[in-house]
Parts: sequence; structure tokens; C-alpha cells
Amino acid sequence: MKLLIKGGRIINPADNMDTVGDILIEDGRIAEIGQNLAIDGAEILDAAGLVVTPGFVDMHVHLREPGLEAKEDIASGTRAAAAGGFTTVACMPNTKPVVDNSILVSGLIQRGQTEGVVNLKIIGALSKGLEGKELAEIGDMIQAGVVAISDDGGHLDSTRLLKTGLEYTGMFGRPVITHSEDEELASEGFMHEGEVSAMLGLKGRPSVAEDIAVAKDIMLAEYTNSPIHIAHVSSKGAVELIRQAKQRGVKVTAEVTPHHLTLTDDELKTFNTAFKVNPPLRSADHVEALVAGLKDGTLDAIATDHAPHAFEEKDVEFRYAPSGFAGLETALGVVLTGLYHTGKLTLLEVIEKMSYRPAKILGLESGVLKVGAPADITIIDTEYQWTVDCIKFYTRGKHSPFEGRNLRGKSLITIVNGSIIMQNGEVLK
Repeated sequence: MKLLIKGGRIINPADNMDTVGDILIEDGRIAEIGQNLAIDGAEILDAAGLVVTPGFVDMHVHLREPGLEAKEDIASGTRAAAAGGFTTVACMPNTKPVVDNSILVSGLIQRGQTEGVVNLKIIGALSKGLEGKELAEIGDMIQAGVVAISDDGGHLDSTRLLKTGLEYTGMFGRPVITHSEDEELASEGFMHEGEVSAMLGLKGRPSVAEDIAVAKDIMLAEYTNSPIHIAHVSSKGAVELIRQAKQRGVKVTAEVTPHHLTLTDDELKTFNTAFKVNPPLRSADHVEALVAGLKDGTLDAIATDHAPHAFEEKDVEFRYAPSGFAGLETALGVVLTGLYHTGKLTLLEVIEKMSYRPAKILGLESGVLKVGAPADITIIDTEYQWTVDCIKFYTRGKHSPFEGRNLRGKSLITIVNGSIIMQNGEVLK
């Protein structure tokens, strides 16, 4: 099958390409990139006035399978990804049972091939059962195909175990992804500790809890000379610690979410559980530092931390609601509206943070537009105006802090391995 994408604005962050042209796809891969291509027998896809980018890569999602399918499963989660313009997602291991062995990894890879509509990558647990006591079967899981190792869902308290884990994963060149937040300081809090939490009378999660954990994780990565990736950075102190570590040559990368980049703790004055997330939404000074860190390269990637819950779980009093919400279908619109259209990031920078950089961190061959690369492509309309309606989501998670908001920018077409998977908001598989 041949597919010819005609006349789009092609943006490829890997080589700073930004030009109007055509892309020919054959047998699931990019066969040619140029101007005025004419190929007999090819299906023509008119992209005039649209932006053609590498398929987006989300390196931090919770698809809840196995064991928590009432919240999400591979079928619904990957369809949500396709609707949002993502061609690859990497799912976290905090499921029931925990993904801490090669048998579960192989099973999930197979499930992704049969039930998923985008490329599914697996992240394995660092410790058995996420209990922080004994290393999981890291070597076997890496051989089975995991792209990273993580005990995400909580911070690993055992310094010894994290050191050992970094020494082990470093031999394979795989990153450890850490949820960096000191549990003793943060565990009983419901939101960012600050003026708003004091006004509302809610116990807070102090930003210094994140700073302390990030400092420890960076020091261990530096000591072991192993790659570490800091998940969902939310504090200005953490940004500065990561910046300094990179200047020293530490193998540290980091991600930030669309909600931490665009929302503050002021939103929680409504006690709407859709805004409850971990780490919490912080004050405006932290948001400014996150945007600056993304701009200067301190923060490498934008990841959604897509964490859907069943409707009844979030439909409770604020303090009892679980943290997290659906993020795959709103991420691009939120980032374009809040960062690109406000002039805080260029379009090239947005696309780099959502495709090329996360793919590179995970060691994937996707995230680029070049001859021979997988034909994982997202076509977006940066001016498309739409209103978030959770009821229309493909994900089972129907809570979003962006419900009812008017956004500017949307993915119109998602192509995975050369096949059109989503077009004009409709997932075709």
C-alpha cells in the first residue's frame, strides 16, 4: 500500500526541518520526502494548510491492564491515544498484578498487538510488587522488551535498592523512571502546600518533598553513572536541581505534564476532584519555572501521566478522591493553547518535546520523519477550535480538569505504521 501525504508543513525536530512538502509511505515506512512528488497508484492525503509531524510519543501513561480494567484497558487507552495524536505510548507497571516479571511483559506486548491501535511499549517495575524491598526480574523483563524500569505510583524509599537498581539497569542502557517525592513529607497532603491550601484548610504536599527526592535520585544516578528519568516534575526547586545536574554531565532526563504547565493550585478552590493529581498542581511561580525549564531544555519531554479512574471513584468528597485523570485526548490542545499560541514555545519546540525527545529517551526508532523510519505520523491543525467534552472521550476516564474549556489546536489524522488510524476525531479501528 502506498500513501502520499501532499502539501503539508513538515516539521521534523531531529534535523530542524520546517518546510512545505510531501511524504510517501510504502509498506509501513517512509519511502521518500520531497516536493511535488507524483506516485502512480498511491492514495493521496491532502495536508495543505496542516502541519505534518512525527507521531507523538507519550512515555508515561497508566492503561490499568491487567486487573484494573474498570478504569481503562489497552483497547480503550490506545484508542484515546490515537484520538489525541499519539502513535506510541509507554504504560506504567502499577497494575494488579504488578508488571514485575517477563511473563506479564510478554503478555502485555501480545495484548498490545491484538487489542491496541497504536504502538504499545511496556515499563517494568523496579521492585517486586512495587514493595521497595527486592529487585524485580529486571534483566528478564528487558530481554522481553521493556523500554524502562519504574516504581511509579510512589517514591522508592529504599536508597539502597534504588542504587542497586541503577547499577543493574545501567548495564542495559535503560533508564529508571522515578516518581520523586518524599513520602514522609507528602503522603498525608491533598494539594500543594501554600496560601491556597491554608485558605481551604487542606493539608498540603510541600514542594520541598519533591526537591529532596529529586536531589537524592540525581545523586544516585551521578554516583552509579546510570541514566535516570524524573517523572512529572512540578516544582521550581526540582527544575533547578536537574539543570545543575545536566551541567555536570549527569545522565538525567525529565518530563513535565500539560496540566502542571498550564494550571495552578487556584483551580482547587472549587474542590473539583478533577483537579486532584499527584504531584499536585502548584502555584504560579512553579508553573513559570516549569515553562522556562522546558524552553531551555532542562525538561526534555511533555508526558501526559494519563491516569483515568472509574467515574464513581472521583465522584466523592475531595479528600477521598484518588489522584489523576485522563490526559491523552486533551494534551496537544492544552499545550498548543497554553504554550504555543501564547508565544512561550515555538511549534518546533512543542513537537520536539512530544515526539523526538521522549522517543530518544526510551531508545525508540520513532519520533522522526526520515526515509526508512516507521511511518508513525501525526497531522495537526494548529488553529482548530474545539471544546473539551469528557463524555466524547475514547478513554473510560471521564474526568478532566479541562472539561468545558475552549482549546485551539488538534490532531486531525493519526497514522501508525503507514495506516490511518484516526481521522477527523474518529478512531477507525
